[in-house]
Amino acid sequence: MSSEPQIDGQIVAVDAAHQAVCFYRHYPHPVAAVWPYLSRGPLLRTWLAAADRLDPAEGGSVVLRWLNSDAEGRTAIATGTVTAYDPPTLLQLDLDPHGRVRFELTDEGGGSALAFSATLPSPIEQPALLLAGWHVHLDYLGQALDGGEVDWPAWDLTREWQPLHDAYEAALG
Repeated sequence: MSSEPQIDGQIVAVDAAHQAVCFYRHYPHPVAAVWPYLSRGPLLRTWLAAADRLDPAEGGSVVLRWLNSDAEGRTAIATGTVTAYDPPTLLQLDLDPHGRVRFELTDEGGGSALAFSATLPSPIEQPALLLAGWHVHLDYLGQALDGGEVDWPAWDLTREWQPLHDAYEAALG
């Protein structure tokens, strides 16, 4: 018996011209343990993308290469700039095509809370696609923090992403 995936992402209005994909996650790991997974290339690869370049300072350059692929077998590359960097709590990247991507960590009851957002021009095109994509990557962050690593060559769009996409699509109507 399969169960519906638990969805926790939402689309929120930022201002008249922008919307954001938002997630709030709790990880049973302290901020000091989570921060390196957001800011160091080798650890970023375990859950999000290969950091072909990640200059850890405001104004630094970023080039991320996604290691999973879409239904046509294409991988995505995002380029941009570090627009906020305050270790160990805040990393903000302005990425083409992913918009302003913000990771903000706070201490929370023996672990940490992550407020994640990706802000884009309104209306967000294909919101279920973005919600499902960021959702699965934030799940992978939790697995990486527990010592796991995504097997990118064996990554299966149908098994990993599609059920989340369908659930978000249904929730969005």
